[in-house]
Amino acid sequence: QRTMTIPKLEHAKTGRSTCRGCGEGIAVGELRVGIEAFVAGRVADTWQHPKCALEHCFLEVAPANRGKCKATDEPFAKGDVRLALCSKDHKTFYGLRGLGDALRPILDAVDDFCGVSEIKGFTDLDDETRAQVFTALGVDDDANAGAKKRSKRSNQTTSVSVAEVTLAKTTNKTGGKTELTLARTTRGARAAVGTPAAKATPKAPVAESPPGDGLTEFEREREAHIARNKLRMQALHIGTLAAEIETAATKTGPIQRGIGAKRKAAPKAEPGPLRRSGRVRNEAPDPNLAGGIDLERRDGTVLLANGTSTGGWNGEIERGPSRPEGPVSLASINGDESADEAFINFLRDHLGAPLKESGDFKTGTFLTAGAFKKSFDSVSKTNAKKGEPAFPPTSAAGVSKSKLTLMNESVAKVVPRGVTHLDMAPYDPGGPVLVGAGDKDGNIGLWRVDNDGDGAAKEDGDGSEDGVLYFKPHGSYVCHLKWGRGGLAGKLITAAYDGAVRALDIEQKSFVELFATEDEDEFSACDVSIDGRTIHLTDNRGNYQVVDARSGKIASPAVQLHQKKINTIHLEPGAERTIATSCGDQTVCVWDVRKTGQGAKPLSLLQHSKSCQAAYFSPDGKGSLLTTCYDDLLRVWRPKGGSIDEDPKSALRIRHNNQTGRWVLPFRAVWTPGADGVVVGSMKREVEVFDAATGSLAAKLSDAERMTAIASRMAVHPTRNIIAAGTASGRIHIYR
Repeated sequence: QRTMTIPKLEHAKTGRSTCRGCGEGIAVGELRVGIEAFVAGRVADTWQHPKCALEHCFLEVAPANRGKCKATDEPFAKGDVRLALCSKDHKTFYGLRGLGDALRPILDAVDDFCGVSEIKGFTDLDDETRAQVFTALGVDDDANAGAKKRSKRSNQTTSVSVAEVTLAKTTNKTGGKTELTLARTTRGARAAVGTPAAKATPKAPVAESPPGDGLTEFEREREAHIARNKLRMQALHIGTLAAEIETAATKTGPIQRGIGAKRKAAPKAEPGPLRRSGRVRNEAPDPNLAGGIDLERRDGTVLLANGTSTGGWNGEIERGPSRPEGPVSLASINGDESADEAFINFLRDHLGAPLKESGDFKTGTFLTAGAFKKSFDSVSKTNAKKGEPAFPPTSAAGVSKSKLTLMNESVAKVVPRGVTHLDMAPYDPGGPVLVGAGDKDGNIGLWRVDNDGDGAAKEDGDGSEDGVLYFKPHGSYVCHLKWGRGGLAGKLITAAYDGAVRALDIEQKSFVELFATEDEDEFSACDVSIDGRTIHLTDNRGNYQVVDARSGKIASPAVQLHQKKINTIHLEPGAERTIATSCGDQTVCVWDVRKTGQGAKPLSLLQHSKSCQAAYFSPDGKGSLLTTCYDDLLRVWRPKGGSIDEDPKSALRIRHNNQTGRWVLPFRAVWTPGADGVVVGSMKREVEVFDAATGSLAAKLSDAERMTAIASRMAVHPTRNIIAAGTASGRIHIYR
C-alpha cells in the first residue's frame, strides 16, 4: 500500500538548514516545512519557513490529463483544481482530497496569513471551485478560516508578560516528548504567547530564576547561543574577512603621486561652426563636381567625370624629424623653471663626485660587481681594515631577511607610458635614492625618491613636488637605460628605437647625443663598455654593430647575427670579451666581440622552445647566464671549459608563468648584484626573488593596495636592500 506524501511540519532539530524560499537560515527550534524534491540526483527533504511555503504555493486548474496527487495517488483530469507546493523549480501537486492534509497545518502555523484568499491563483477560480477548496480545508468561507485559526491560537495561549516570559522544560507523559511551557509573570504588558507543542498544559511547572539574575531561562539560553556563535565567528576570522571586503569596496585606485597626480582636466575646446551641406544652405551644386567621380588613385588624387582631377599629396608629405636633433636640454615637461633648476642642483651635487672620478678611470680596466663595491671602502674604514667590502653587493639572502615593504611615498608615476627600462643610481650607498626610467614614447623620468620638497613647483599636481621630473630626449620606445660606471660614472646612458644613443650630462645640463644613425635603423637593444668608449647596438632585424662613442661613428659595419629582432644584448662584466644576445628565434647566443664579422659563429648557442626575452651575465664576472623565455622557464646556464654549457639539462630551470599577454610588457628577470638571486615580476602583481643556486623561492614581495598592476621590469640597488618595480602604467614601486 502506498504511503501518502504530504509536507512535513516540524521544529528544526539543528540550525544548519536553509529556507529555499528566502535563502535565510532556519534557527534551531523554529518551525519549518519539509517538501520532497529532486536535489543533486536524489529525492530529499527541502525546507522552508511556513510563510515562505505559503507565499510560493499556488492554486490552478489542471491543463491536461497528466500528473497525480502526491497525497492520494489519484490522477488529475483536465479541469481539476489542484494545489502546487514549490521548492524553487520543483513543484508538488495535490488534488482536492489531499489538499486539506497538505495545506491546513501550514495555514495554522502562520499567524499573519489568515485567509485562504491570499494564496496565489485563488481569485482566478470560479465560485464553485472556491467552495470546493473551502470544503477541502474544513471551513465554510475565508472569514471562518481566519476565525478558526484565531480561536485555536487563543486555546493554546496564556496571558503573560512579554518582558518577563520564562520557559521551562516538561515531559509529555503520553508522547514522552520534551515541550516548552510558560512561566508565571507578575508585571509588564500582557501578550498571547503560544507553545511549540500542539497544546499547552495550563498546570505546567514554573522554572524559577536564580536570585539576582534578572533573566529568564529563555533569555539565558539565548545569551549562551550568542556567545557560542561569537566564538565560532572568531575562529573562522569572520571579522577580518568582513574588514577586508569593506576595505576592497572603498579602494580609490592606485596611489596618485608623480606626474599627472592631481592635475585638472584641460577645458573643452569651443565647438566650431555647425557644418551644413550645400543643399541645406540652398546653394547650387558646383558644375565641376556634378558629374561625380570617375577614378580614385593610390596617391590620393581623384579623377572626376569631366576629366579634371583633385586631391592628392602633390609630392612627399613633410613629416618632420622622427627624433630630437642635437642636445636636448634638461627642461622638464611637467615642472617649471624653478623645479628644473632645483633638480639640476641636486643632480650636480649627487653626480659631481662620480663624474670627477670617471676622468681618472684607466682604459682597459674592468669592473665586476665585487670590484665596484670595493670602491666604497674609503667610505667605511672599519670594514676596509678587515679586508671586507664596506658595502657588500645586495644579495637574495639579504633581501629575504630584510622583509621589504611598500609605503605610499615609495610609489610614483614617473613616466606617462609603460616602463620599458629602469635603473637606480649606484654612486652614494648612504645617500638619496635616484631612479631613472624610460617608457614606450621616448620619455625619460627621473625620481628623487627621498624628496625633501626643495624646489617644488608652484603648480600642485605636476609631480615635481613628489621629486619626479620627466623629459623627452627620444622620439620612440626606449630600449636601453642604465647609469654608467667607471668611465661613464655620473651619466645616464639611454638608447631608443629612434636610432639615437644619448647620455645625461649634468655639466652641460642636457642629454647629449653620443650617436645617431643616418639610416632608418631601429635600435632594439644596447650596451656600453665600462670605459665608455664602445657602444654595442642591435636592431629589430637581427643586425649588430659597434660604435665609437668618442667620435660618434661606426667602428665596425653591421652584421646579421639573428634572423629576427634581438631583444637584449649584454657585455660580460669581467673582461668584456663576450656578449650575449637574446632573440625571438628561440635562441640565446654568446659571441666573441673580437670575432663578430661576416660569417661569425657563436661560442655557445643555447636553444629554447619559444621566444627569448632576455639574457644577462651574472654581475660577479664568473660567466653564468640568466635567460627568460616564453616557455614559462627561467634558466641559469653555467660556464664549462671557457664557454657556456649548451646542454639544456645542465641549466637550472625555474618554473615561472611568463605569459604576460598583449597589454603587459614581457618579463625580464635580472640578477641580484651579489649574483646569488634572480628577481622577476609575477602575474599575481608580486615581485619574486629566487635562489640562483637551487631555484627555490627566497622571497615574495606584494602589496595589493599600493601595487595594483603587474610589474614587468625590475632594478635592484647595488649596495642596499632596495628593489624597484615598473608597471605598464608608468608607475615605479620601491620596496625597501
